[in-house]
Amino acid sequence: MPNASVLISDITGSTQLYEVESNQAALAQISKVLARMRQIVEDAGGECVKSQGDDVLSFFQHPETAFQAAWAMINEAWPAGLCVHVGTYFGEILNHENDIYGSTVNTAARLTSLAKPGEILVGDQSFDQLGPESKARLQMIGEIQLRGKARPTRVYSCSVSELSEQTVIFAKPAQVRNGGTEYAEIQLGDNRWQIGEGDTLTIGRSADCDILVGHPWVSRKHAALSVRRWQLEFTDHSSAGSVIQMGNGNEVQLHRRTTLLNGNGTIYPGPSTHLDESSGIAFFTHELSLMETAK
Repeated sequence: MPNASVLISDITGSTQLYEVESNQAALAQISKVLARMRQIVEDAGGECVKSQGDDVLSFFQHPETAFQAAWAMINEAWPAGLCVHVGTYFGEILNHENDIYGSTVNTAARLTSLAKPGEILVGDQSFDQLGPESKARLQMIGEIQLRGKARPTRVYSCSVSELSEQTVIFAKPAQVRNGGTEYAEIQLGDNRWQIGEGDTLTIGRSADCDILVGHPWVSRKHAALSVRRWQLEFTDHSSAGSVIQMGNGNEVQLHRRTTLLNGNGTIYPGPSTHLDESSGIAFFTHELSLMETAK
């Protein structure tokens, strides 16, 4: 089977448009958007497969051209308050009777469903092949375990909106949980904490925070660590942001949003220019996993 970069672009706001316009007028506006999306795909060297409802399914030979098409879509001045959200993933596809199938198409569809208005979500296999300029537009926002994949998929986001409006990936709790104690260990210097389901640790410069980090670039109420639905969440509330270095070498930069943590790593409250070892908060998860419930 050939490899391709699958892109699915979907319209946001069509339901509201039908409520304020006549069916004929709303359909005319939506049809214009669909036609323009197909034109953007073709101009970028992609191939449109089909339009189904409010979305366009297309594929490209390389992730870079797919991303350029997606970038053009979210920056387009769409009419009637409509906008577009996009998901793209690279891998094997199956061509059959003028349609495409396979796990790559399913993954792109999943990413599109998670993307917010004006946002592109890019899977790891696409991101790894992008050029430096395109990569600079994207931020890693987390990992999600998708059905049929042995390992979690790294997901990257770029948006025409503020960071606070970007997607936060929350996995569904597993219906069947493995046995054993589920908890997370947190460490800063000689201080250690252990949190389980429903527990929260606050992080910041204020004396009433659970984890006190006194550096001037750390906000008074900088962030929080919580275990919810058997998953460890880190939420940044600060003006400067935070950096998370995962045990596998990946680095995530957060600003006023939430991500899920698994395995182990180190959290640095503050911007990437202030990675001070004395403020590194280590985390270790035990029997905490990022899983998607089988449908």
